[in-house]
Amino acid sequence: MIQLKDKLKVNGGMRRYMEMVCLSLSFSLFVMSCSQESDTFYPSIPDEEQPAVDESRMVPIQLSVDGVDQFYGGAVTRSGETVARLVQPLDSTYDTGYDVETTVESVPLENSVSTRANLGNVQFRVVAYRTNASSAANYAGTAVYKTNGSGVAAIVAKTATPVNSAGQWILGPGTYTFVCYSYGVNSTPAMLSGNWSATVSHNQDFMLCRKEGVVVAPDDRGEFTLGGISFTRQCALLQLAVTANDFSNNTVQQCAATVSNLNSNNITWNAGQAALSTGGTGGTVNFSWSSLNAATVHSNVYKVLPQSSRTLTIKFTTLRIGNIQYNNRVTVNVTGRQFVAGGNYKITVKITGNGITVGGATWAKGNVYRSGSNFYLESSQSGYHSGTEGGSFFGWNTLSSSNNTYGGSSFSSNNDPCYQVLPQGTWCTPTANQLQNLGNSGYRSGSMNGKSGGFFGGDKVFLPAMGNRGKNNVNYWPTTGYYRSSTGASNKRCYYLEFNQSYAVKNNYYWYWDAFPIRCVKR
Repeated sequence: MIQLKDKLKVNGGMRRYMEMVCLSLSFSLFVMSCSQESDTFYPSIPDEEQPAVDESRMVPIQLSVDGVDQFYGGAVTRSGETVARLVQPLDSTYDTGYDVETTVESVPLENSVSTRANLGNVQFRVVAYRTNASSAANYAGTAVYKTNGSGVAAIVAKTATPVNSAGQWILGPGTYTFVCYSYGVNSTPAMLSGNWSATVSHNQDFMLCRKEGVVVAPDDRGEFTLGGISFTRQCALLQLAVTANDFSNNTVQQCAATVSNLNSNNITWNAGQAALSTGGTGGTVNFSWSSLNAATVHSNVYKVLPQSSRTLTIKFTTLRIGNIQYNNRVTVNVTGRQFVAGGNYKITVKITGNGITVGGATWAKGNVYRSGSNFYLESSQSGYHSGTEGGSFFGWNTLSSSNNTYGGSSFSSNNDPCYQVLPQGTWCTPTANQLQNLGNSGYRSGSMNGKSGGFFGGDKVFLPAMGNRGKNNVNYWPTTGYYRSSTGASNKRCYYLEFNQSYAVKNNYYWYWDAFPIRCVKR
């Protein structure tokens, strides 16, 4: 048996052994603690569990803001140039006597020299990422600042992480990517979800500034100033205008509309993106008018998310002109619309009489043309689709715009391109007498919108000189006007109006298969 003194000897050795183990563990923990970087920040750890920050190794961050891009003229032009125009009937089911002319244009800056505005009384958030913002794993810290409009940005209390005892945002020396974002208002932008993404919607003035490869190092005062923060707007401005013309009362009294097929109503942006995505679909914005009771009324201006080229649908849910209600009767489809970030656009919908009365007939305001299987009127009197088979030339008594085609010897409404224009049956190809009356109403040669042609009826009607397409698909006499009638002549010929710089006469020299442009008349 072990004696008491032996037990004490054993216990004493064990106690000394345990003391040595504890000392060794303490030393290991001390070494590990010293090897850890003291400026490392762990955003995923709750505040009460975060390691203490060694302020002596951190750099206080100051900010200087240059301003924000102004909304400008858009992707196409800054001169207000018309970029799209469409003509369609007010009602496709019957002839109301009115057309809807839609014009899309970009709005230039009032002061073309100044492209940047001061950013005053706006809060923005800055998120710092080590080296780059390719993932949330590089997140280093964040702070919210408020601008005063003079380039000075002051930190918003209790919004910075990490922060020193003086309430300054601090970061360790190194290379960073800074991502700044704002919704253009005086309220704190929410932190990115998971330090990485946010949601942006229509009617938010979302703006971004991204600065990569920034080396943070203390200056003589022991601080670092992140300067040159220049925000770019990520949404575009859009306004609708309605104008009434040729009514007995041209007053627009009520108006409301929806614009659909915009970029999605809500899109996700993450810190790795330098701009918002443009490919969303299905977005809708409701437009309202604050000022009415005039011949031309402008909607409130709305901010829309940027989008790639697509077809917009504009539906007027409420519309009252001259005490006549047109609710849900005007729907306009505008193709190829692209809204770039920071662009400024206006869509004008003009409701106007659809004909010009000269020589006892009411003439369309543009030539008829074919696109696919559909027939339309040009958006202006000078307009036409170029090329011998561009859709503006027709043989006699045929719907085809292809070369060397014509119908039978008896003219039929079923073969009349004008008859097919919606509302179907409103228009027809003029007779020989109607063309002769037009020529007798007063003629002079001239040009409109850079197109040569002839003016008739005291300059009310203009017909562009387009020549004619022969059987061999050659455009003959391209500076002379030849306009088709529905009246046939002998030996597979038909009557037409011919005009040049000297005269306008009715003639019947060309054959059925020689293709001419057509200016329609009301039936």
